[in-house]
Amino acid sequence: MQTAIEMNSELQMQLSRIAGNQNYLAQTLDFLRSLVQGGHESVRVRGLAYQTILRRLSDFQEYEQGWDGENARPLNKKVVKNFKKVLEGSIDTQLHGWTIYPAANGSLLLEYQPREAGINIGMDDFSYYDFDGTQMTGENHCPFSPLAVLNIMKQIASHE
Repeated sequence: MQTAIEMNSELQMQLSRIAGNQNYLAQTLDFLRSLVQGGHESVRVRGLAYQTILRRLSDFQEYEQGWDGENARPLNKKVVKNFKKVLEGSIDTQLHGWTIYPAANGSLLLEYQPREAGINIGMDDFSYYDFDGTQMTGENHCPFSPLAVLNIMKQIASHE
């Protein structure tokens, strides 16, 4: 079982107070130690990249049929569920450089901003492409699993 610590602005503000208060620091460290020693496999800190992607996902879930002025479909609920599984398995550093967009067919596109690369998450599968400036690689209709998507994200980011 994992415990996620949401790193939001309120938590960041609380943590910033630690520097001036040694007693508060000791209490916070004791609390974090209890999480780790309490049988949890790991404590996962969620940072700004995670929060930004989650906020964008929430916004895109509001889109209705025709959101693009044409016939674009809203995000499919299973696609959202699949992507949330990817997020749950990620750490913030894996999300740096990635942004998400809805696709007109109801799937979700993750684009890697440092260069031309992306992953499209569907209901039962995903596709990806990666252009390193000279060569295009990728694959269509890969069976969906959060680990497979995270591995492709890592593979794409490692080319930097």
